[in-house]
Amino acid sequence: MAMEPRRIERWLREAYPTQQVHDRVEWHAEGTMTQCFVRLDDRVVLLHLEGEGERTVLKGRLEIPLDLWKPGSTQATPSPRAGIRFRHRTNEITFSNRAGRAPEYGRNLVERWLTEMRTALTQPRTQTQQLSGLRASLTRVQKQLETATLEP
Repeated sequence: MAMEPRRIERWLREAYPTQQVHDRVEWHAEGTMTQCFVRLDDRVVLLHLEGEGERTVLKGRLEIPLDLWKPGSTQATPSPRAGIRFRHRTNEITFSNRAGRAPEYGRNLVERWLTEMRTALTQPRTQTQQLSGLRASLTRVQKQLETATLEP
């Protein structure tokens, strides 16, 4: 049985409370393990999560922040024994090669998401888009304040 999407979303909210999840693509899932690509506000994260009872345990993570990314700076290298190694600068994560996908699929997905994010930052925005963004930020902050505990 694959890990439930709600469980993954809960883990993401706890790990990245100030970030909104814009997209999530599963690479491989088997039993209580999942490997996926996640697009957040200002970064793309490759995650390897496993469920252990009620807990969700992080087995590996590769974060690619938009401000540290340059086009073509991510690599995906296949290895018959280890799996598919995704790498950015000196950081890396290995995903299963049993997913039946070419390494280029994952690399192209990451590059496309980061390119879209950079384009969205550099395009001039209309007043309506700016107001919509401010409303979304306000809603996000209100939700964070509702769930925050102010006890020391």
